[in-house]
Amino acid sequence: MASKKALAMQPSKKICMTLLPQDIVELILLRLPVSTLLRCRGVCKQWDGIIRDPQFAMAHIQRAPRRPLFFFQRENLVHLLYPSEAILFDEAWSPSKWVVPVIEPDDFLCASCNGLICLYSDKSTIKIANLATGECMHLVKPVRNSKTDHFSYYSFGFHPVTKQYKVMHFLRDEHLHVGTSFSIIQVYTLGDEKWRDVRTPQALSLRCVERSGVVNVDGAMYWLTEDEESVWKHAVVTFDLSEELFQWLQLPAVDPANYVLGDPDQWLITEVDSNVSVSYYETGKLHIWTIDSKIEQSWSQKYNIRLSMLEVPGPHWICGDKIILHDFNKNLYFYELMGKNSEIESSKLVKQVRFSPRNNVQCFMFVKSLVRLDAFRKAGVVRRPKRQEGWKLKKWEVWMDRLHRLENHCRSIHDMKHKIYENADKMGMEIKLDLQQTPDLDSSLRLINWLEYRRVLEILCVNLDNMHEVLTVMNNTTGAAHNKESYVADQGTSSSAVGISGS
Repeated sequence: MASKKALAMQPSKKICMTLLPQDIVELILLRLPVSTLLRCRGVCKQWDGIIRDPQFAMAHIQRAPRRPLFFFQRENLVHLLYPSEAILFDEAWSPSKWVVPVIEPDDFLCASCNGLICLYSDKSTIKIANLATGECMHLVKPVRNSKTDHFSYYSFGFHPVTKQYKVMHFLRDEHLHVGTSFSIIQVYTLGDEKWRDVRTPQALSLRCVERSGVVNVDGAMYWLTEDEESVWKHAVVTFDLSEELFQWLQLPAVDPANYVLGDPDQWLITEVDSNVSVSYYETGKLHIWTIDSKIEQSWSQKYNIRLSMLEVPGPHWICGDKIILHDFNKNLYFYELMGKNSEIESSKLVKQVRFSPRNNVQCFMFVKSLVRLDAFRKAGVVRRPKRQEGWKLKKWEVWMDRLHRLENHCRSIHDMKHKIYENADKMGMEIKLDLQQTPDLDSSLRLINWLEYRRVLEILCVNLDNMHEVLTVMNNTTGAAHNKESYVADQGTSSSAVGISGS
């Protein structure tokens, strides 16, 4: 009887799941991270359909947290070639440990936008990728065999109304202003058959784009250009991704007497709290404004930050209520901003990582997403790479060899630890090895990134020192016991020789 009741109850659980309204299921799934959602696709057809729906992907992006992504460009340092790599920080501000598969060692990161990234390389294509799902596709560059092309000439944006992603290429004027300007922007909409040329109303500064960057906010692209009539000698250019029209915005109106109007290259354009932001750095001070109205061209000062004794050699980034910056010793910090007027105290800086010996660091805001690229793959400019190069190129053999040797060292220390415990057990000794935990490098086919490589190497050095101390103690103990036995044996022999008994 009990078994019949059990059989009768089993379908009821199944019925409860199927009776959940789809909108309730969607609300539940929206609260899950991308990694969990990708596994949930295998639960049932209903869940798979929901998760694969582009509208669900866009709704999920709106709720997903935006985290900093630090990108380190390929560099040749201390006779060693370091690969391009991305370091993602999670909600606890802990750095990632593994190489991102879609980023190859020779790639350069151009932009991060609405769950996708744009990568540049020396090949004939650029790459659009989703770091969370591992999808990527290659687009034919609008210019070929150009020795003057550069990754900073490309940007990537999204329009929230049209739901279109667009790649932009600032085409360098080879004959005007010694190649420091552009008059054409080449635009490609994901899914289209070809690139299109959009002419600018006047020649714009390419040097400003290189040094100050490009930002995508609310369906428009923003960058700085030179403007000799402005107090700041700069203005903001906006390019609407839907209408593809330009607009000029004047920078904040200020009294020049209150600012040190020095190097115009100290300007940076970014995004703060989903608003376009410009910042200006002068010795010991950082001024940050956000735009209130494009129509009225009004700005408000968001932060006025005194840097105290901290020397900031390069750019800074705002993430939520925190500012991220680094010092001349290549230490990366974040600092919690308490209000409009803040003074950064060195004692309150939270150190994240030290990125020495690397030099070039970029920071992007990134959100993990479910955005799929298969809908765009049939376009005419999409190409399949002829061969998988990346880590297989000869120039990366030295780097790969270092990683393999690190794996071998981890295994050797693991074996050595077990031998120490075995020998201690045979000797009747109780020991405790104070060793730091190293990752199980054999448990994954993925490669660790250079930051994790350095961390593991430091742990191995500490562990080796600790084990050496234990081995020294064990050897001394063994030697002392051996000497004692020899001494007793010698004394016994002497006693017998002179007729002294043990009694």
